[in-house]
Amino acid sequence: HAFYANQLDDAHGQLIKLTEKTKRERSVVELDLALVELFNGEPAAAEARLRQIRDEWEHLEQVSLAEKSLSLVTDDQRQQYSGEDYEKLLIRVFLALTSLMQDGVDAESYTLQAFTKQQELREQAQEKWGDKVPESYCFPAVAPYLRGVLREATFSNYDDAQRAYQQALHLLPNAEFILRDLDRVQHDVHSGPGNGVVYVISLVGEGPYKEKTEQHATQEALFIADRLLSMVGKYSLPPTLAPIKIPMIVSPTKPFDVVGIQVNGVPQTTTLPITDLHLLASETYEAKLPDLMARTVARRIVKKGAVYAAKDQFQASNPLASLAFDAAGVAWEATESADTRCWGLLPREIQIARLELPAGTHQLALEPV
Repeated sequence: HAFYANQLDDAHGQLIKLTEKTKRERSVVELDLALVELFNGEPAAAEARLRQIRDEWEHLEQVSLAEKSLSLVTDDQRQQYSGEDYEKLLIRVFLALTSLMQDGVDAESYTLQAFTKQQELREQAQEKWGDKVPESYCFPAVAPYLRGVLREATFSNYDDAQRAYQQALHLLPNAEFILRDLDRVQHDVHSGPGNGVVYVISLVGEGPYKEKTEQHATQEALFIADRLLSMVGKYSLPPTLAPIKIPMIVSPTKPFDVVGIQVNGVPQTTTLPITDLHLLASETYEAKLPDLMARTVARRIVKKGAVYAAKDQFQASNPLASLAFDAAGVAWEATESADTRCWGLLPREIQIARLELPAGTHQLALEPV
């Protein structure tokens, strides 16, 4: 709330306190801190935080068997959070932006990292979930677009710029401003004699976050399975009373559509969306949902199996003993919670506008449209 009210110092102070209190949530708090610092005119501090979390998540991708096993008898929040695939790619995008807000020396390197990471994540997703995972899996169009901008600005690498813009167009078909960029690098020059170029990049709206939801279909299926197994088994299973909890992706409605730009008091253009982060997060979530559901159901099976084994161990055949074990099993299942950790201060959309202006000083004014 403090962040969106533009009380950036207050938001920063509260988030710093959270980093000291939390462990498993620290990485997402650090990412939020990076965005607060970026908006507060501290791009170097933001870049340092983003690099730290990028490196930590790279390390955590080496799966911990102990953490996986523990999460099967508790819930997914027992694991260290290593980021959703779209978050891993957006770290590279925001690293490029933080670099551009300084000297821009590392910006191109960060865009290349986004390409490499996307390929790695896509291959991993295809191994897990099959051919339904597209080549464009989880790739924000702003990443190749920024690479195109940077290559074009060398005034010589127009072929590289063309390939990058074509990739952005593949991710955002029929985007007229990208078509204009492509036409320019193929048939024209970066800018006319005596002109320069200004890019306005706007982060619009409140972005995707995770909210707890209950999966009723799976809960009903487990309930039926409980009854069937209890009828044929020696001991009853704990009834499925606690709901199956999983996260879902939600985003608030955008407060406005685009950002209008005036140059020296004259209306010039507006920014246009290049990456819809809600769509990006939702597509990632849909791809991993079967895996998430399988893990959630497996956790319930492990817990029910443990209760059944305990009844067998203690020969809890009388009704009171059986009821006690069932009550303990229901309570154990009720402790599960959906993992709603996420990078919470992402925007809903990243938008962009290109302005070619005469060399010199100009006054730009921005307003919501």
